[in-house]
Amino acid sequence: MSTITYVLEGLTEPNATENAVAEAVHTFNERAKSAPFSIGDFLWEAFNAVFDVAGCTPGERQGRLLEFLGQLQQTTAADAEGRPLRYEGGFVWEDMPSFGWVARDRWNFDICDPSAIPQDRSKWENWAALLAKLTSLARSDNPQHPFDFSLFGLWTMRTAFEGAPLETAALASAVKHADIWVRYSGERLRRLCRDGRTFQGNSGVAGSKYADRGWRGFSKERWTAWRDELRAARDRHGDDAVIQDACG
Repeated sequence: MSTITYVLEGLTEPNATENAVAEAVHTFNERAKSAPFSIGDFLWEAFNAVFDVAGCTPGERQGRLLEFLGQLQQTTAADAEGRPLRYEGGFVWEDMPSFGWVARDRWNFDICDPSAIPQDRSKWENWAALLAKLTSLARSDNPQHPFDFSLFGLWTMRTAFEGAPLETAALASAVKHADIWVRYSGERLRRLCRDGRTFQGNSGVAGSKYADRGWRGFSKERWTAWRDELRAARDRHGDDAVIQDACG
């Protein structure tokens, strides 16, 4: 087990302290300082370790891990001569360069996959919890904030509520992911819908069920549709324990 993984796993223990968070930040800074000419490789290794550990950690136990990421992002790493470290045009750690790339790389799964094993489903749900919580911490006035994964939340809601009807098992999985986003980042998503944030290209377009709406991102109308679809899922499957559990 690498030192990075060891300190991250320590943050998921029930008795993890603020000192453990500070020690993890120190460890990441020291490792970055010692790798100024291979900083890209280190960032890829470090952020993949974050997702490895988060994938094994339910949302309710991610508190210290979130504190660590928040404190790390407010830190500026420097080389041995005190010069701020940069990678791909961003400062380490303020801009969290490559963190978003790793997140997108890990988000390459189908929450409705009928062949997914329970361990994979659990891992995906834990990643969703992490990114939803980070999104709630991001500055709402900065769409480029390194912790703003609201688009991932939109994709989740679109999968659950805007496509063709899903089989019960697939619907349960999709609704559970939607519930995770609403639980941990619902207020942020609602605010983005109120403010009407849009996205370039097709990333924020509507699913097939609402293809005629012209949506390009968040909107009040879309939030209302999601709310109504969630209620409808409860009503249609009121006697199905799996759906009721997913709906919270």
